[in-house]
Amino acid sequence: MLTLRKSVSLTEWWKDCAKAMEEDSVMDYPISNTTRVFPPLIFDVGNKGDHQMEQLTKRVEQLEKNTQQIQTDVAVLTARSEHFSTKADIEKVRAEQGAMRVEIMGELGALEQRIDKKFERMEEKSELKFDKIDARFARIDEKFERVDQRFNQLEEKISAFNNSLTWKIMLPTCLLVLAWFVQNIVLKMS
Repeated sequence: MLTLRKSVSLTEWWKDCAKAMEEDSVMDYPISNTTRVFPPLIFDVGNKGDHQMEQLTKRVEQLEKNTQQIQTDVAVLTARSEHFSTKADIEKVRAEQGAMRVEIMGELGALEQRIDKKFERMEEKSELKFDKIDARFARIDEKFERVDQRFNQLEEKISAFNNSLTWKIMLPTCLLVLAWFVQNIVLKMS
């Protein structure tokens, strides 16, 4: 009959299993009396308080916890993966971006044309306004020219009047005073 030992290598365990099979045939005994073959270090025969069994139990518990954590992580990753993008999704977004870029560039071009037309109209309006201002300045210049001409004419009249005074009034008056002087002083002295 097969007995379990604390530390058995796998090859020794298989040898023991084969030896037990040769000694006791399964067919020789009813089902309840058959020899049970267990892998090493999984089951312990007897209640010896084996430290290895406690360690194995702890390891199995830790394995169960790790398995539960892995299952939770897989569930979280599965839920997240539903929102992941595929290559087709990325290509679709790129195509949409390209179409939007073309559309935006077209709109910007149209906007630029509208702005250029507005600037042209504003330039035309400002040219008209500046032309009107230039015409007003030209009329003001003409008025100043006329005023200058009037001043020149007035100056000429004043100069002519001065000449006229000098020759018509001043000279005869000076001659008269000179004649009086000559008459009174020169003739009286003689």
